[in-house]
Amino acid sequence: MPADPLDAQAPRRRSLAVLAEDMRAAQEVVRELRRGPLVPDRLLAAHQSLLTAMESYAAELTARGLPVPPRLHGDLRLQRGIAGRRDPAG
Repeated sequence: MPADPLDAQAPRRRSLAVLAEDMRAAQEVVRELRRGPLVPDRLLAAHQSLLTAMESYAAELTARGLPVPPRLHGDLRLQRGIAGRRDPAG
C-alpha cells in the first residue's frame, strides 16, 4: 500500500502562543516543586520538561526567522546546566 502523501509532509507547526503557554506551565511546575518538600527526581524531571518547552519555543522562533530573546538564551543555558547535572549519590 503506498504511503499517504500527507504523511510525508513536514509536521504541523505549533503556534507561538501555545508554545509560550507550554513554557509558562512548565515554569510554574518548577516553581511549585521548589516551594514544597524537595523531591530531587521530580524537580529534575520538571526542569527537563521546562528545557524541552523552552527549546521548542526557541526552535519555532528560529524557524520563523524571528530572533530568540536574550533572556531566553540565558534561561536556556541555565536549564541546560541544570538538566546536565547528576546527583553524585545517585
